[in-house]
Amino acid sequence: MVKNVVAVLTIIAIGVWLAGSPVAAQQSRGAVVDVPRSPNAEQLARGRYMVVTGDCNVCHTVNYDTLEGKVPENEWLTGGNVGRRGPWGTTYPTNLRINVSAMTEADWVAYAKELRTRPGMPAWSLRETSVEDLRAMYQFIKSLGAPGKPARPFLPPGQEPETPYVQVVAAGPPKPLAPLPPSTAGNVQRNAGANAATSRSGPDAEILALGRYMVLTGHCNNCHTRDYGRLEGKVAEKEWLMGNLQGHRGPWGTTYPTNLRIEVSKMTEAQWIAYVKNLRTRPPMPWWTLHERNIDDLRAIYQFIKTLGTPGEPAPSFLPPDQQPKPPYIQWPAAISAQ
Repeated sequence: MVKNVVAVLTIIAIGVWLAGSPVAAQQSRGAVVDVPRSPNAEQLARGRYMVVTGDCNVCHTVNYDTLEGKVPENEWLTGGNVGRRGPWGTTYPTNLRINVSAMTEADWVAYAKELRTRPGMPAWSLRETSVEDLRAMYQFIKSLGAPGKPARPFLPPGQEPETPYVQVVAAGPPKPLAPLPPSTAGNVQRNAGANAATSRSGPDAEILALGRYMVLTGHCNNCHTRDYGRLEGKVAEKEWLMGNLQGHRGPWGTTYPTNLRIEVSKMTEAQWIAYVKNLRTRPPMPWWTLHERNIDDLRAIYQFIKTLGTPGEPAPSFLPPDQQPKPPYIQWPAAISAQ
């Protein structure tokens, strides 16, 4: 079993943050009717689950990484203090409580479904989140309490950040980003996702659709699928989750997103569940958030990954701190502690 697993990580690799400016009105296409409602315990629990398993806290909550998730809920989602620096400048994970407090539920859903912002927010994965789950996230974030202060503002490319930051060390000149895909607003079913998984027939179609949905909303592809971030999610499903050549370098050494197909091929379903529930590995993997995934979702993820085909080749091996990785890699600041 590979110990040096790095999973679910473009989120952390180059950050997950939402743009600071909320939309003023709903888009006419796929708009959600804004009906006043009071959240119930089930909806709040679902919202919390999607926030945690979608790794929102990893970027938007101060010290969530260094404390391995042991941050009180009343401190969640008030913005991050580690910047994400690149040719675009330096961005900081926004205060999601402020965003939500400035929107109606319908505004929030439309905002998430149409979002496009500076790198490296994987907005393409957020757009796959179902309307019901976005509503639940909205209600949960609203329940957290006072919004607090805004996150640090964006810094233009020529301005040196005063905080720790994460930066991509590229192998060459940046490649142009792919064009924004058509919105899927209004077409995503809860726990199903759009596209190929929903077209599978047979008694396991629902399980496979759930597995695909949780892979997408859990941001697994953003790290474990090569070029998924650069191509803004437009990578053929047959190429998903085969590992990545882009490492993550910090005080711990250099870790590489593992080939999840190989991991799954070596395990039974029960072994996979035990593996995820007990996983503890090097940064920047937020293994503690995997521990919160429910058994049904883990089973569905296992079954979906098994359908993807030939496992392929292993990802590069871990490099100790004294070894220089070949670009591209993500350089992490010393502020992110080693395990």
